[in-house]
Amino acid sequence: MRGLFKNKVFWFCIVVLIITFFLIRNTSSEREDITLVERMLRDTYAPLQSSVTELRDYFSGPRSIFSQKADLNQTIAQLEKEVARLNLENQVLREQEAEVKRLRALVNFMNNNLDKYQMSAARVIARSPNNWLKTVIIDKGAVEGIEKNMPVITPKGLVGRIGSVSEHTSQVNLITDREIAVGATLQRSRSTSGVVEGMVEGNLLKMINIPYYASVKPDDVVITSGLSQVFPPGIDIGVVYEVSEEPNGLLLSATVIPTVNFDKLEEVLVITDYIPVTEETTVPEEPMAEEE
Repeated sequence: MRGLFKNKVFWFCIVVLIITFFLIRNTSSEREDITLVERMLRDTYAPLQSSVTELRDYFSGPRSIFSQKADLNQTIAQLEKEVARLNLENQVLREQEAEVKRLRALVNFMNNNLDKYQMSAARVIARSPNNWLKTVIIDKGAVEGIEKNMPVITPKGLVGRIGSVSEHTSQVNLITDREIAVGATLQRSRSTSGVVEGMVEGNLLKMINIPYYASVKPDDVVITSGLSQVFPPGIDIGVVYEVSEEPNGLLLSATVIPTVNFDKLEEVLVITDYIPVTEETTVPEEPMAEEE
């Protein structure tokens, strides 16, 4: 034990320990004034601390960048999904708004014309796959009171007539079909008559058999004349685009733009109570009683 107290290394360790405790005690709290020894120690360790910090930043930097990039990619993916969802909702809302406007127009038209016709609203569920047979299929048929040759209209004008009928569907032959002929007249003059039929290409119409002396010009409104067993009078057909003279010089013809946009046809109205006055529908006179 006495040899230990005489050992210089022992006393050196004791001195270092005392100095260390002293430094810990005096540097444990934050101070603005530091001792000379503290300044020397700080300056001595500064290069080592700087190197350690740089080395740590070097290895942690790429890892942090990759981590941030992954987080950003995840955030972008979530935002893209949210944008897609909102776009789909907006599209559905726009479609619903357009449908409400169309149906409101149909209802208002039906209510305003109750004194003229009985009408049944129907939805277009299919279209002809080719340009030669210009037809559409609606979701009303014989069960709903639809019959062949009933006129079909929209609030904008004439669409066509019912062709074939099944229990719950009907085929509508459009007036743009070459097989359909509509007796027509000009709304302005009422004295000019002709026949409107479809053209080979496109959705334009052609009014033929117009007398050469008739007063017809572009922008004239063409309506049904009522000289038909199918279509009632006074329904808009279209507007005259241009007038031309037939080769024989005795007749005129006019290109007519339909008032109905057949490419956007979604709902129609079927007139279910129009009965034209013909010889067949005329009530026969009762036979006179024979004289005795």
